[in-house]
Amino acid sequence: MSAPGQASDTAILDLLARDSDPRRAFAAGDLVRVRRGCYYPTDVWLALTDAERFRLAVAAHAWTHPDAVFCGETALFLRGIPVVKVPPTIDVATSSTTRLGIRPSSFAVRGATERSVRALGSAPPPLRRHFHATAMPQEVPGYLTVPIVEALVETMVHAKFARALTVADGVLRLDAEAPLLDRAPVLGAITALRYATHRRRCEAVASLARAGAESPGESVSRALMLRFGFPEPVLQREYADAQGLIGRTDFAWPPGTGAAPTPSGKERVGEFDGWGKYFDSELNGGESPVAVIKREKKRENRLLALGHPVLRWTWAELEQPARFRSMLVASGLPPSRSAAFAL
Repeated sequence: MSAPGQASDTAILDLLARDSDPRRAFAAGDLVRVRRGCYYPTDVWLALTDAERFRLAVAAHAWTHPDAVFCGETALFLRGIPVVKVPPTIDVATSSTTRLGIRPSSFAVRGATERSVRALGSAPPPLRRHFHATAMPQEVPGYLTVPIVEALVETMVHAKFARALTVADGVLRLDAEAPLLDRAPVLGAITALRYATHRRRCEAVASLARAGAESPGESVSRALMLRFGFPEPVLQREYADAQGLIGRTDFAWPPGTGAAPTPSGKERVGEFDGWGKYFDSELNGGESPVAVIKREKKRENRLLALGHPVLRWTWAELEQPARFRSMLVASGLPPSRSAAFAL
């Protein structure tokens, strides 16, 4: 049995225990119940990534509710828009005003073994029903979702700032020819929002979207910078030396952007280190982690030789915003204004 590898795999034949009564295997802890009527091998479930488990849970809901229309961050996830790790809920659109909000998950696992405890700790997020007065579903491979603009605006209204900015960056990166607020469908969807506070928030997030943010980690980094009032960095700035092109840095603060002067007079640069570039063969071209680390170190040394201080951070720092703020301050980037957004 294996998880649906693509959104187009909707039959999920391996997910549902069809040929035998699953109760014995479930009671023994050999199966997890993804949702009522849908079971999956515990060992395989534990071997999946968070994104694969989320997709499997969405597939299970779609299998048991063929007419389900996904919305919000879930719709964007299914359309391949980068999100922060996985959406916090499985978002489903409904035209009914009853039973809105979060519904308890029916995920379950039996037994008190170490395996069962780990499986319970990797449960998918709960279902959340969102009111959509008129749903005009569109088909993505295997699923029905609200249109991408509707899902984007809904997320910009309701998601925490870092999550909202991440999807706005991702949508802009698909087509960077025009800012989001210059696109009639986006502006029309924002204008149609009922509450002025929602319209203002969407406009603010959309105005801050940047196509140069190439990963959720970079978007979250910038969201924290904006939250704490740090000067907005230049994204994907190129550097070269006598040997030729060094590469592009995730962030740079040239003179005049509010950063404190460096001893060399050169701008500071910042790099978000996602572990994917070290261990994901699709991102590192099949290089070994050791080779990637050596290449990154050589690249950093060339930047340092040019006089550019380099600050690096990972998800560990982003998950502790106060720690990330202290790192930036210590590097010579004092905040220049008050926070505009809450996380």
